[in-house]
Amino acid sequence: MMRAVIFDRPGMDNLRVMDVETPKPGPNEVLIRVKFAGVNPVDYFTINRGGKPMPHIPGAEFAGVIEEVGANVRGVDVGDEVVVYNRLFDGSCRYCLVGHEELCVNGGLIGVVTNGGFAEYAVVPATNAIKVPRSVSLDEAATLPVGALTAWHMVFDRAGVRAGELVVVFGATGNVGSYAVQFAKLAGATVVAVSRKAGRVRDVLMGLGADYVVTPDEAQALVNELSNGLGADLVIDAVGQATWNLSFQLVARYGRWVTAGALTGGDVTLNLPSLYSREVTVMGSTGGTRAELIKLLELLSSVGSRRPYTLRWVLMGLGRCLA
Repeated sequence: MMRAVIFDRPGMDNLRVMDVETPKPGPNEVLIRVKFAGVNPVDYFTINRGGKPMPHIPGAEFAGVIEEVGANVRGVDVGDEVVVYNRLFDGSCRYCLVGHEELCVNGGLIGVVTNGGFAEYAVVPATNAIKVPRSVSLDEAATLPVGALTAWHMVFDRAGVRAGELVVVFGATGNVGSYAVQFAKLAGATVVAVSRKAGRVRDVLMGLGADYVVTPDEAQALVNELSNGLGADLVIDAVGQATWNLSFQLVARYGRWVTAGALTGGDVTLNLPSLYSREVTVMGSTGGTRAELIKLLELLSSVGSRRPYTLRWVLMGLGRCLA
């Protein structure tokens, strides 16, 4: 038996910590003893909307140690420290074949369409268990699969951020937003972090790499000043409906707007003449690839024990984990 956070019908009030049967790995699967699990909006939405199977164990972001392997498992073994790439993928659809497992037509999210990591043990496909380098701690690794990977894929793969660009990040105090600030800065951009809490979090966001920290009400004037009225090269907005009108307005001609979330609602109105006359590119982004998660682990590992504390923050972000 194991302890798990579980619910039998949607709603935060229905969460319980209970003893349930410990799962067994099948062929091509591994059993992970969970050490750290991140808490993210996807878990909140899963708990309130329901998951599969029901009763359901949520938790889309976690890391731990392999306790048992099923038949035919290759590449990982008992005792390996691993972080879970949480996108299920078949490896054979047109998107998987070009390295975009996050778009697999037969996929889903671990912790949403399967039981997740808010438990002492979890079973996942062996291909989703990524070895953690010795120089990276499991608590660091557990911050990567949702917040960091989503931001990396959005900033680099989708938006193609470049050195010298003016980048505006809405929702900069969120998990994805705080990573987006850091990654845009690592690319050499000038970064404007936008948050309703600007006054309280200015020092933290500046420490993460933001060049400027402003409230939404202050964003327009600052972007105009920095760009001589031209606008931002790239606007990142995972907040959604509440900030859409402002964030889209801030994009320069031939600029880009990208999102990986809609926390405040997903229905917005798009003015087509404004879109095509400015040649603005509007992009969606979801999750990231398995290769990108491995790259993030390698980046964190490459700095190793030589990294100063501030650089450790640059690669960790504000991802919060629960032991």
